[in-house]
Amino acid sequence: MSTAPEALFDESLASVARALHVGEVTLAAVVSALLLYFWLERRGRHGWIGMPLTRMPNEGHPYRTSTLTLAHMDHAPRLVRVAALGSLAYGHFFVPLVALAVVRYPFDGISIPLLPGMALALLNWVCAWLLLSRAKLALSAARSGAVGSLMAHVGLLAIAGVHFVEVEMQRRDGIEHACSSSVTFVVIVFAVASVAQALVVLAALRAHGEALLVTPRTIARLP
Repeated sequence: MSTAPEALFDESLASVARALHVGEVTLAAVVSALLLYFWLERRGRHGWIGMPLTRMPNEGHPYRTSTLTLAHMDHAPRLVRVAALGSLAYGHFFVPLVALAVVRYPFDGISIPLLPGMALALLNWVCAWLLLSRAKLALSAARSGAVGSLMAHVGLLAIAGVHFVEVEMQRRDGIEHACSSSVTFVVIVFAVASVAQALVVLAALRAHGEALLVTPRTIARLP
């Protein structure tokens, strides 16, 4: 009695999740990322204290205008904190998950683009530290990591999509072939999460990039 391909595909997804220890990796990633985030956020607040939070133009003379600072920051802006937490959780979850997938399953063509993806995940993980402490290289490093991740994983998403639709959806060889489809699905999830994480970081840099450029000497000259 033969089993329907759909059932084999469902079972292979569950087997891949068990083989990659997705539940354990998720729990460890969430707990470790939250603990590290709270420690880094508290430790890096001093880099954001005194930064202008709310500013408005002050027009006193037709030929003379200035900018009035109404409030100052006491910690990193919310979008920067969200981007940093997302980068930490992303690295803690996908780096071990992708490493397990590369080691456990055959190293075929779809696995090759995962290696630079792991390097970019580690780079964005480091950038989370830089953003929360408003380090000198935070803006340039975070922008380079986000743009590189966006470019690499949009390409990976296209490759994985073609691989999934053109090859893996034609599952004629039973459970072994179906399992390969499940691994490709994991790659697609990795690519989508990478693109989303990069877009959040770029949005944070677009909104608060000026604050990351201001130096203590510049703050002293602000009205």
